[in-house]
Amino acid sequence: MAQKNTQREMLRAQREKESKKRLSALLIGALVLVAAVLLIYFLPRLLNTSKVEGYANQNGRSVGDPNAPVMVIEYSNFGCSHCRTFALEKEAQFIKDYVDTGKVYFTYSVYQFSEDATLKAAEAAYCAGEQNRFFEMQKTLFENATYSGAFADSSISSYAKKVGLNMSQFNQCLDSDSELASIRTETAGAKSLGVTGTPMFNVNGKLVYSNQLDETVLAALAAAGK
Repeated sequence: MAQKNTQREMLRAQREKESKKRLSALLIGALVLVAAVLLIYFLPRLLNTSKVEGYANQNGRSVGDPNAPVMVIEYSNFGCSHCRTFALEKEAQFIKDYVDTGKVYFTYSVYQFSEDATLKAAEAAYCAGEQNRFFEMQKTLFENATYSGAFADSSISSYAKKVGLNMSQFNQCLDSDSELASIRTETAGAKSLGVTGTPMFNVNGKLVYSNQLDETVLAALAAAGK
């Protein structure tokens, strides 16, 4: 009888040991999964620490000489993938070719399709513009736009610090909603002109998409005798 009890105790102990192993494996697996999720969420932000540069002769959301022969207004949205491509891959060259040479005065205008999460991004960019850091914030927002939580309050606060904003002034601007009226008014104005998508560009009154931008600017320069 004592031998049977001993065998039962040994089996019970073995089962408990195996159960603890399975539980430990599940806990380790859960921790690995959580760590992976956190890594996916935060790593791009940790790696993306390079300083974002603005442009010379930058004034709010505009850059260049206000007396330039060609005026270009870009209508853009922070949730638009083509807008992101233009901002990160083409805008700097456009500024170099046309704005820095005194041919174009360039202005960025947000076009809101709806009052979704991108509206917070737009408001943040406009508030940064009050400190003449619009284009730095614009690029930072687009650089992070594909990540989860890109336009959350905590994310936007980290971008503002990255581009060197006065945080007291920036937060006051956000809290006051002072730039929302400008965004809504500009969106309404763009719609009245016939803007239906983004990015679209108003070149001396003519609306075109990005694939027609250079040729339209050159034609406007030729018409101005430049």
